[in-house]
Amino acid sequence: MKTLLVPTDFSPISKNAIAYAVGLTEKLDAKITLLHAYHLFPINLDASVMIKEFNDEVELYKRVSEVQLKELSEEIKRTTTCKCDYVNFQGLAKDVIVEYANEIKPDLLVIGTENLMPIERLVYGTITGKVIKDVECTVLVIPESVKYTTPKKIAFAIDYHDSDLDEIQFVEQLAKKLKAVTHIVHVISDEEDEAFEGDYFIKTEIEIKKNVSKNHTIFRLIKGENITQELNKYVKDKHIDIFSVAKTKKTFLERLFSGSVSQKLFYSTNIPLLIFNAKDTAEDFI
Repeated sequence: MKTLLVPTDFSPISKNAIAYAVGLTEKLDAKITLLHAYHLFPINLDASVMIKEFNDEVELYKRVSEVQLKELSEEIKRTTTCKCDYVNFQGLAKDVIVEYANEIKPDLLVIGTENLMPIERLVYGTITGKVIKDVECTVLVIPESVKYTTPKKIAFAIDYHDSDLDEIQFVEQLAKKLKAVTHIVHVISDEEDEAFEGDYFIKTEIEIKKNVSKNHTIFRLIKGENITQELNKYVKDKHIDIFSVAKTKKTFLERLFSGSVSQKLFYSTNIPLLIFNAKDTAEDFI
C-alpha cells in the first residue's frame, strides 16, 4: 500500500479521519495526500465589478485554504514518520474527491463521517455517501468518535462476487501489516438451503486458504433472518475493529441495510467501514 488519499474541510470530523489515516500510514509505510476542495457560490453577478470582487474572494479562499493545508501537512511530517503532501482544487467537494480519486487511483481513500448516521443517509444523502457511490477505489469511512488504535480484528462479509478473492487479499495484506486477525463471515437466512450453503462456504474457505490467506483467518457461517442484525451482533461480540464489505451496482450495501425501519442500523456500531468497489457480477469463483 503506497498512497492514502484523505479529503479535508478542516472540520473536527475530517481532522479525526486524518489522525486515523496517520496511524495506519505509520504501520503501512505509505504516504498521505491531503485533498481540499474550495467553492463559493456567485450571488447577483450582474456587473463586472461584482464579478471581479467574486473572483478576488475565490482567490483569497484558495490562498487561505492552501496555508491551512500546508500547516496540516507540515504538522504531520513534524510529529510523525509519515510522508505527506497536499492538493487544492476549486469545485464542489463530492465532485473534486471523486474525480481526483478516480484519476490517481489511491490504494485507500480515508474519509470521515458523523456518528450514528442512518445507513440510508450514509449511502445516499451526504458527501461521504455520494463519494462512496461514485468513487472507484477502496474507501475507509471513519466515524467521528473513533480514535485511532491499531486494529486487531478485521472482518469481511463475503457475498460470493467474482472479485471477493481480490478484496480478501487486500484485507489479508492489511491485516498482515497491522498484525491483525481476519474474520470472513457470511450470513444465510432460514429460507436458504443450510446444507448447500454450508458446503459452498467450506469450499470457499478451502479456496481462500489455498490462494490468499497466509495469516490467522477465522471463517464463520452465520444463520439468521436479519443480515444486518446478525452482522451487527458478530461485530459487537467479537470486538471487530474494521468491518469490510463490497459494493456493486446492485449493491450489497443497499441490500444489507434495506428492510424494516425497525431494524437496528448497522452503522450504530461506530467502527470504521471498509468499502470495496466490487465487480458487478456474482459468479462462482471456486
